[in-house]
Amino acid sequence: MRKFRDGFSMLVAIFVIMLLSLVASYIFFASNSTTKAGTIQYQGDQAKLYARSFTEYAILAASGNDRTMPGNCISTITSNIGNNPANGQGYQITVNLTYIGNQKYIQFCTNKAAVLSNSDTDTLSVIVDVYVRYKDYQRVSASTTPASVPWITYHRRSLQKL
Repeated sequence: MRKFRDGFSMLVAIFVIMLLSLVASYIFFASNSTTKAGTIQYQGDQAKLYARSFTEYAILAASGNDRTMPGNCISTITSNIGNNPANGQGYQITVNLTYIGNQKYIQFCTNKAAVLSNSDTDTLSVIVDVYVRYKDYQRVSASTTPASVPWITYHRRSLQKL
């Protein structure tokens, strides 16, 4: 009877150890996936904030220039934030400005969506398209060829009166 109890105790101990190892591996897997989802969300939120910030910067730059002078009309703003966006360490930002308004105010601008030539109004508007591109740095760090990791692009369009 004693040997039976020792064998049964050994089986129970093995079963409990296996059960605890399964629970520990599940906790590790859940923690890892939560961390991965958190970093993906962080990068997306950063892209949204950069798009908003560069929209305000583009409006400030467009309103600060005299568009009636040749070569003084801003149509594109580009910037890199971070060390190397192509390797997942930062963001590439491109801002395109398109002007809508009276011909006398945007005659030297190359990006024109609508020219209101017969209008006596002095309204001038600008369409601001902001593209924020980045790569998931977890996929880049796990990949042997960072160039094969696709870009993630966040686009924000806004219309603003100047």
